[in-house]
Amino acid sequence: TFESMMAHVNENKRRQTSVGDMVGLGDRTVPFATKDSPLQQLEDSNHLLGDPEALKKELERKGYLFIRNLHDREEVLAARLRVLKHLHDLGGKLDESKPWEDGVLLSRCGASCVPFMEGQNDITHSDEVKKVLEGVRPKQFFSSIFGEECRTFDFKWLRAVPNKAFTGAHVDNVYMSRGTDRLLTMWTPMGDIHTGMGTLAMLEGSHSLPSYNHFQETYGNLDVEKANLEGTGWFTTDPFELSEKLGGVWKTSDFKAGDVMIFTMRTVHMSTVNTTGLARVSCDTRWLPGTEKADPRYVGDGVKEERKKFGLRADDNSEDAKVTIEQKKREWGFL
Repeated sequence: TFESMMAHVNENKRRQTSVGDMVGLGDRTVPFATKDSPLQQLEDSNHLLGDPEALKKELERKGYLFIRNLHDREEVLAARLRVLKHLHDLGGKLDESKPWEDGVLLSRCGASCVPFMEGQNDITHSDEVKKVLEGVRPKQFFSSIFGEECRTFDFKWLRAVPNKAFTGAHVDNVYMSRGTDRLLTMWTPMGDIHTGMGTLAMLEGSHSLPSYNHFQETYGNLDVEKANLEGTGWFTTDPFELSEKLGGVWKTSDFKAGDVMIFTMRTVHMSTVNTTGLARVSCDTRWLPGTEKADPRYVGDGVKEERKKFGLRADDNSEDAKVTIEQKKREWGFL
């Protein structure tokens, strides 16, 4: 409803990140955007909209594009409510003493409590959510970037992230390298999300700095499924394990409904920690040129096949998993 959307907007106006605020980034807590902080403010690329060549150069230079208002704001807020209604209807997830539209989780509802919503299902492909994720605006944007008609994976990485949860530092190539390397990720926060709720943080330069060559040739080329890797597939939960040794600058920002982050398969990224009691709703989608090969695991019938889960909802105690990321890091000379 309009009233629910406005309540969400007004609440988040009171929760904006200021310079010097302490932000949880993986295992570390750091001041935001001070002169000497290792976590700086993202700069958007909206001034380049309408110039596909300039956008492509910016993507090649930084490894990402932060675009404000790519989606229609009201459509994103409607999609957010559709996801929260799903959590409400399931029962035992949201704090029933608060309006369900606020998205306040029960204090005991952690990562194993919130529903797994990734894939191709009634929520990811509901009218409200699909209208955002596969809407005219992103299709036009990616078609202009690729210089041809684009397509997107059927599989959607839709998540509600609870208190104390975050995503560790990784590159997406380790999860989806069995198709074209011209694949891009778009992260869409569903709602106004400040850094204390779990925003995306990018390690600028990690996709192209020469100091990252060995990292990209080893970890970056890993296929976590083929390797039978145990756990999440993340390289580390300590952001400075990479930036202090190999360079680059971590950057994040508050996001508004409609904003997106677009980045390459080789750009290291992670999230800040959700320190609130709110469900941080977001979705990753993947985009590629229509003439290029898609990773078969994430389109058509491949979506229906049962697979080991990685990332935040990684399968625990998999009997088939023989290799840990620590073992691989020793093998590659990082430990």
